[in-house]
Amino acid sequence: MKILVPSDGSEHSKHVIRHAIQFARHFDVSEVRVLYVLDTGEIEEFKRIDTIILKKNGYPHPEVFESENIDSILNKRAKETLTHLKKEIVSTPKISEGVKIKFRMREGEPSEEIIEEAENLEADMIIMGSLRLGGRFAIRSVAAQVIRTSKIPIIIVGPNSKFSDFKKILVPVDMSDMAELPVKVAACIARRLKSDIKILHVINESAVRYFSSITWFDDDAKDKLIAEYIAAAERHLEEISDITAGLPVKKIVRTGAPVDIILKEAEKDCQLIVMYTRGKGHIGRALIGSVTGGVINQAKVPVLLVKEKVWVEY
Repeated sequence: MKILVPSDGSEHSKHVIRHAIQFARHFDVSEVRVLYVLDTGEIEEFKRIDTIILKKNGYPHPEVFESENIDSILNKRAKETLTHLKKEIVSTPKISEGVKIKFRMREGEPSEEIIEEAENLEADMIIMGSLRLGGRFAIRSVAAQVIRTSKIPIIIVGPNSKFSDFKKILVPVDMSDMAELPVKVAACIARRLKSDIKILHVINESAVRYFSSITWFDDDAKDKLIAEYIAAAERHLEEISDITAGLPVKKIVRTGAPVDIILKEAEKDCQLIVMYTRGKGHIGRALIGSVTGGVINQAKVPVLLVKEKVWVEY
């Protein structure tokens, strides 16, 4: 197993690297690769600065803004950042002991470089932060693009996320064909770490009631429809929970706003959320695809987004 960790050298990105190393210790990880991307968009932006205006305003060293000098300055800054990061991580035995860590720098558009590096590495997972990458671009935009294009699982670590041993794992699921996948991943982690699992299905009550209103359902019919969805969800959870045989599992069905309920369940006692990112939205289903962003942006624990390609064997 190999893990790619995009980083910009910030305190938050160091926090993410520590999370990745801690995760690696629990699994058969052969390499954690830290990637620094020198954003070429940032370089081009600097090059647009009008040196004539700078001269008129009395800037003493307009030659600094010449193309070759900008390239040199930003490359030097990037290399210094990576060197400092390497020293801080590798030279601290408590952080790096027992884990093979490599550092690499690339130039280009951040999300594209991250995906290409993951493919070259044949990475099994990407672990990245939810703040900033490369200084100019908000990590949310970079992370969103990586999530859309990556085929491997991604753990998003927020600035307030506390990385623990994942003793309790929350798995929100819908009723799509891929609902089993995050449960399989959670079960793999739980067996390794001796964790408990909560499988959660959220029925979007407002969507059900909206559907009922445009079909002229009365209150009794609405309540009956919700009851039918609850029963169907409970049956579905029983079916997919076979994957977790031998593990402590709690199955939960709730009605309400998916993001709010997922976050509330996570805040009770969970240290990790595992979700599939492309669940099929439908009336009464969890609408996972439409709430992923809300969960990522607000969760106080790491969120593992499961894609089509996962490292678990089943």
